[in-house]
Amino acid sequence: MNATIELAACYRLAPGVAIRPERFGGLVYRYDNRRLYFLHSHQAVEFINCLDGRRSLQEILDEFLASRDMPPSASETLIRAAGQLERMGLLTTGAAVAQGAGYSRG
Repeated sequence: MNATIELAACYRLAPGVAIRPERFGGLVYRYDNRRLYFLHSHQAVEFINCLDGRRSLQEILDEFLASRDMPPSASETLIRAAGQLERMGLLTTGAAVAQGAGYSRG
């Protein structure tokens, strides 16, 4: 489905990255360089916040779609959002604990 992100990999937010829900979707903030990125979907924000670094992207995607009664076609948008964040270095693989002071993922 998507050649740029591995569905079998276990992703999580990179250290120093947080997502804040907003009316339009969410703001993704990098504390190391103070850059803001936008997610224009509440579903994408919820999905990205489910990424825990322990379960595969595919496992989380399947669970996310099923728990919200979303059609399989919705997966393409969610995978695309995860792929864009991964390419920008906002997602990383593994379950390492985020290091940094004074921020949270929610």
